[in-house]
Amino acid sequence: MNKSIVLGLLLAMLVPTAAFADGHVSLGGDVRLRYEYSDSSLLDNGLSARTYINLGAKIDDNTTFTSQVRHGYDFTSSGGTGDNFDIQQSYLSMADLGAMATFLEGWSMDIGRMNNPDLGSGRVVNSADWNQLNGPANHDGLKLSTTLGGVGFNLHYWGGNDGSDSNAMIFDFNLGDMSGFADVGFYYVSEGGTGAADPGWMAFNVDNIGGDNLMGLDLSIEYISYDADSGGDDGTLTTISAGYQLDQFNLSVSSSVTDDLWASVNGDPHGTHGIADIVGGADIDNMTIGVSTDALMEGVEITLNFITLSTDSTGDDLGTEMDLILDFSCGSLGYASFSADDASLADTDYIYWQSSYDF
Repeated sequence: MNKSIVLGLLLAMLVPTAAFADGHVSLGGDVRLRYEYSDSSLLDNGLSARTYINLGAKIDDNTTFTSQVRHGYDFTSSGGTGDNFDIQQSYLSMADLGAMATFLEGWSMDIGRMNNPDLGSGRVVNSADWNQLNGPANHDGLKLSTTLGGVGFNLHYWGGNDGSDSNAMIFDFNLGDMSGFADVGFYYVSEGGTGAADPGWMAFNVDNIGGDNLMGLDLSIEYISYDADSGGDDGTLTTISAGYQLDQFNLSVSSSVTDDLWASVNGDPHGTHGIADIVGGADIDNMTIGVSTDALMEGVEITLNFITLSTDSTGDDLGTEMDLILDFSCGSLGYASFSADDASLADTDYIYWQSSYDF
């Protein structure tokens, strides 16, 4: 983008000290550094950095403004390439639209450039923030929110902002705790574009099934149907996961299946099929067994996952992956070992060290 625009925004952030003192303006951010190595993707010195600068301004008791500048950088042995400087978010928020019209009382609105919402597990729409150079998926549009009879409701709408007919609309309902049975959510996503097809996704998320009545077992189900609007069969995603907390260890198991007709808006978030991110998308059967604990080393949470991957349509094995992740207060260290069972894939060792700092 035009760097003069970014420079102008940064200069605008240099507001008088008095504005900060009375709480009308806030300025902050964070820096994230990461080193990555993979023996199968020519990633032998993957040093990268990502910086956010966040500006918040209180216009009045009902209205605020938020802006976020993002800088991503990939370092290489030739001195550094891959510079990306952009405005990640810039939007106006109104806590109660009733201030403008009484019939809108109880509705709130965000309008401008915003990160995409994280819906359910993020397998359809997400704002995953793993890629250092390119930022989370964002959009130019609006979000309307309210509560209808105890049901939380969000309406998202955005366009392509490029003169085309590209757009997306999301209806997101949060039914909350259904009488102690489960936390239930439902959303519908519709995409429009220049072509004849307008694909759609209908999703149900049922979490914490049984509440506290399953003897400590945490059970969740996610089901999503994808209609490509092409007259054929729907694609589907089904995930069943369970967790159980022992005295010092947390056990987990999950099964996730996408058929060969599956597609999504933003793709799978990082780590969906293991932190090495070897595969993703359609026609994948994923079985993951994990254990985590913070009792072995003070200040360190350790997670170990065993992942088996195969194709859903044929049942052919794709490979297995073992992930070991250590989370510290200042960052994380991860190691993955992928063993390929398919000729199109390669055995892979992947490691990363990541650290972030707020300011």
